[in-house]
Amino acid sequence: MAAKVIDLLLWNKEYKNEIAVLQRLKHPSIIGLLDTERRCDGRGVIYLEYQSDPTLSFYVHNVSTLSETVAVDVLYSLVDAVHYLHSLGISHHDIKPDNILFKSVNHSIKLFDFGLSVCVNPAKPFSRCNAGSPLYMAPEVLIHDFHNVFYADIWSIGICLYEILAGKNPFATCKDIDELEVEWTNHKDISLPVFLCSSVLRNLYSQMVAYDPNKRISSGELKKILSKNTQKKCIGNSLRSSGEKKKAKRSSSVQGVIISIHNKKTKKKDVKKMK
Repeated sequence: MAAKVIDLLLWNKEYKNEIAVLQRLKHPSIIGLLDTERRCDGRGVIYLEYQSDPTLSFYVHNVSTLSETVAVDVLYSLVDAVHYLHSLGISHHDIKPDNILFKSVNHSIKLFDFGLSVCVNPAKPFSRCNAGSPLYMAPEVLIHDFHNVFYADIWSIGICLYEILAGKNPFATCKDIDELEVEWTNHKDISLPVFLCSSVLRNLYSQMVAYDPNKRISSGELKKILSKNTQKKCIGNSLRSSGEKKKAKRSSSVQGVIISIHNKKTKKKDVKKMK
């Protein structure tokens, strides 16, 4: 097992919060809770399932960025885990590569560190919590205060996707919060470079990082688009697993799924015409 040791004098609230959330969770892409302990020296310990794998951040910055096929595998697992959290009324609220363990052999992940997670009514997922990691934090978390925590998670997932493909955070040049807020206010273009991935994934990414949270795609919609069948038939087959830069074939099937989700009036026969 792995032991996470916490100074309760400084982080007692986060300690209690993480335990309360982890006790409710059981998902293959989320770290498992084994036991907890309060020590007489003022420290708390959270015992978690042991994973020898590095964080996604360590892997990307010290080994290699991910090819699109591997990135899509990681994205699917992360979205599946986050959709599970959202169904329970839980927002992780601090999704970043440093909080994701990555097994390169089978591309599996484990999401961890729920100290800043937020519990809400799934039907009204709003909060004033402004905690998190600035470079991965949705703009509205600080700028507008009261925000939809589910859509804030989606933004963070999108920024993670950018980093694992490009090797850097799109806001990495910002030195402090003030500079970051300027970039947000000016709606800095953080589109994925064309050479990094297919138009299909770039389109999906753009729906995750829309500056207007009301225009972002939901975890449920993301999961549907990234379903294993769609992923294998439409995305994986058009890309090289070696990570070489290749212009991927346009996948009309995935485009059809995206369009059908965001345009309820589109009929199936209209989607077929796109092929």
